Amino acid sequence: MARTLLALLVPEAEAVVGSFRDQYDPSARRGLGAHITLIYPFIDSDLITPGMMARLRDVAADIPAPMFRLAHVGTFPSVVWLAPEPAKPIIQIASALERAFPDHPKGGGAFPDFVPHLSVARQVQHEKAALINELEARLADHGPVYGWCESMSLLVSDNRRWHEQGQFPFLQ
Repeated sequence: MARTLLALLVPEAEAVVGSFRDQYDPSARRGLGAHITLIYPFIDSDLITPGMMARLRDVAADIPAPMFRLAHVGTFPSVVWLAPEPAKPIIQIASALERAFPDHPKGGGAFPDFVPHLSVARQVQHEKAALINELEARLADHGPVYGWCESMSLLVSDNRRWHEQGQFPFLQ
């Protein structure tokens, strides 16, 4: 059995956040690119059926592809992240998935409110202020990162590497 994740991949963000993620996010070192989590953990990989894959395709096919920009730095107690603006389309995707898979709440059910975000650095305490300053400086130099996700991805971790098991196109 392996862990799975439903996410929006945001390769456009790598130029701004890639070096931070390589250093401060263990998932990046295991092959998981810049992304916005929709549901984690999702379903153990051994339990994913063709019917579930079809349900994921159906959910995605009814939702317009989200467009957003990443220009604002946010934080949780030990995480530095970028906020997608507007957040509402991403919240709508996560909510549709939660309705389709009620046993698998958005954010894994660990947090009362789902906050769409692209994690840049995790488990940071002492270096948090410096990371925020550097990330804001990079955004000022680069400008906002614009994202358009044509599909959502089902990703699987075997505890060493993340790999994509499926892509589910959004309504175009």
